[in-house]
Amino acid sequence: MIDVVDRALCKRVQEDLRYPETYTIEFRPPSGGTAPGGTIGTETVGIYLHDIREDLDRRMTGLVHRYGPLPGSDRPAKLAHHDPPRYTRLSYLLTAWAPDPMTSHRMLGELLTGLSTDREFELELPEELKEMGLVARLEIGSPPVDDRAVQELWSAVGHRLVPALHVTVIVPLLSFAPERYKDHVRLPLVLGVELPRADPPPVWDNWPPQPDGEPLP
Repeated sequence: MIDVVDRALCKRVQEDLRYPETYTIEFRPPSGGTAPGGTIGTETVGIYLHDIREDLDRRMTGLVHRYGPLPGSDRPAKLAHHDPPRYTRLSYLLTAWAPDPMTSHRMLGELLTGLSTDREFELELPEELKEMGLVARLEIGSPPVDDRAVQELWSAVGHRLVPALHVTVIVPLLSFAPERYKDHVRLPLVLGVELPRADPPPVWDNWPPQPDGEPLP
């Protein structure tokens, strides 16, 4: 699933970034104090996945029921049920590397403008999730979950802190196995026996009785 998001995000960067005309996309962080894009013609966009966690705010409880027509019938019926899907947050750092800061700033600006146009993220999801009307979401420029963790990330790769665009893709997960029903009631309920009735039936005209047993006039 993560590789599908990687390819979709790479495609989106290629669609939104028009300057410079040629550039490279890398998915690894700079390390050892070196950085790409040091000369003209080597401009690079870095897409680094630095955090994966469940979106607990979107977790749901209960059951999800799936309905559809039965074979040979147009009547809708309950076909299966399963647990609600879960969501995961994939957080990326998008960096732009160019010979001069102005070029890298322009690249980041185009990415920020292009990615901010949509809240939904075009992503190929499993059919089970499409049937539920679920889509992936895109958050641009939102503060990272832990600012200190991002600073420690740059320290860990041995590079100084540089401008970066925080991009989070929220993806529904196919984390359930539907339990399908095998037997369905196809005909209306018909009783084969007659239910017993009260004998003799109550006479409501004589209700309530009087103390001497006579009905009300």
